[in-house]
Amino acid sequence: MGIPSVGRLALLCLALTGMASSAHALRFTEAPKVSQNPNPRAPLAAVLTVATDKAAAIEVAMDDGRDQWTLRFKPGSPSAQLPIVGMRPGIEHRLTVTAVGTDGARALAGEVLRYRPPPLPSDALEFPRLQVHRAEPTQMEPGITLATVRRRALGRSELMTAAQRQFTVGWALILGLNSRGEVVWYYRSDSRISGVATLANGNIFFHTAQFSPVEIDVLGNEVRRWGAAKGPRPMPPRSIPVDAVTLHHQPEEMPNGNFLSLEAVPRVIENYYTSEHDARAPRATQTVMGDRIIEFTPEGRVVWTWDAFDYLDPFKIGFDTFWSYWTVRGFPGAVDWTHGNGVHYDARDDSVLVSFRNLDAVIKIDRKTKAIKWILSRDVGWSPALRQKLLKPVGENFQYPSHQHNPRVTPDGHIVVFNNNVHQAIPFTGEVSKPASESFSNALVYEIDDRAMTARVTFATPMRGDVSCNSFAMGDAHVLPKTRNVLVAFSLCFPGLTIETWDQRDRSKVYADDLPSSPRIREFRKSDPLKPVLDIEFQPAHQIYQLEVFGVHRVPSLLLGNTHP
Repeated sequence: MGIPSVGRLALLCLALTGMASSAHALRFTEAPKVSQNPNPRAPLAAVLTVATDKAAAIEVAMDDGRDQWTLRFKPGSPSAQLPIVGMRPGIEHRLTVTAVGTDGARALAGEVLRYRPPPLPSDALEFPRLQVHRAEPTQMEPGITLATVRRRALGRSELMTAAQRQFTVGWALILGLNSRGEVVWYYRSDSRISGVATLANGNIFFHTAQFSPVEIDVLGNEVRRWGAAKGPRPMPPRSIPVDAVTLHHQPEEMPNGNFLSLEAVPRVIENYYTSEHDARAPRATQTVMGDRIIEFTPEGRVVWTWDAFDYLDPFKIGFDTFWSYWTVRGFPGAVDWTHGNGVHYDARDDSVLVSFRNLDAVIKIDRKTKAIKWILSRDVGWSPALRQKLLKPVGENFQYPSHQHNPRVTPDGHIVVFNNNVHQAIPFTGEVSKPASESFSNALVYEIDDRAMTARVTFATPMRGDVSCNSFAMGDAHVLPKTRNVLVAFSLCFPGLTIETWDQRDRSKVYADDLPSSPRIREFRKSDPLKPVLDIEFQPAHQIYQLEVFGVHRVPSLLLGNTHP
């Protein structure tokens, strides 16, 4: 027979009394309290205030009426304010708080706390509408998906009004999505954000359009930020100055605690091209932006550099050299030679991977000697010396990247890139950019043999309209560590709309910037790439602007630096 309810209550009281019977038993000195995060940039977060008579770990059992989970905080000060995150907006949550001493003694707070995070913003211009087409949590990599969301006024960048420009660069979100694709955390930025990652200390790290990488904690509090001291505009307040003209795209923390970053630098070159379509067009003196890779310390000191002007030929150009990318970022009239858009440290052999979008090339560099180890690119236009560095394609399904983005080393030691797959052509060869109907983007995983100098495609997401799109720029791909699933951000998608040209300067035809976009995040299993296990669409209000998902990052928890298993 079961124990009567009165008996169970007596046993519970006896157990609690026994926990506190010792003179040295752990106890709460004040009742825990939960309150709204005072930082409005992360409004779904809350703060739990606890006080015990000695240092203790804190366990918080969470219950939202549908899901139950436990947050476990590392032992710390007897009096602490702890971040509570991962809650669904507008839903009441019950929090049961337990203190655990270093000797294993446990103290249960007497009252179950109740907290309801605010609902998501109702203004569709300030917060995107998400449609979850598919979410299969049992087939997905566990954790939270961080996604950087941006908006953009329609039209060519150089033609925007001041108000349209502010609408574009003065807003961004980092969303935290659970395995069902629901928003359980977000951060509101007043500057356009590029990629997102987490640092070794668990904090969130991202890059803004102000040439400024930023570190925040999970409550949205700014911990550190850096700025380009030589940039065309003043650095944001409280920036740590870095001796750089620009800091752009997505810097990365290295194992030694320093940061790798791309720095585009201008160089005046005489007799330079004025067209990417006609090599015989009149030449002119041009300001050419080329990329320098830099390593800088947390204090902002540059300790290592690699300059593309020193190793590559600036007269080998690709399509999009003459778009307005750098003109609208403070360098009027400058042309975009390399367009570096991803840099990554390979700890296996102390080397650096870099993607040059406009050269259709991923390059591996020896960090010690600065020599180029290999180049993943088509054998077109490279000098005789650099042709010796080109990887040889192996396999029938081989695909070269075209205007690719953000290379990374996978958990298996391969290289994954997001392949935008636009143009698929090289200037002055007679090749013509392929139309949008043949330009579906995908994630590519390469197995590269550094000794044999070969590259083999081991996995590629399908280039079909139902599981891909024409992601003209940006984009992100990760091979996830536990499942080896491939998480992909298709940063720009134009469902049912027709892109007529990839040439920004051709105003007689519809260009990608002219159309509203509904980006997608998808997660693919390698065993069944035709059916994503996660598929989320970001929808712009009334299709009157573009939404972009620049990058994604899967984390096991939002509290990497605060909790223990």
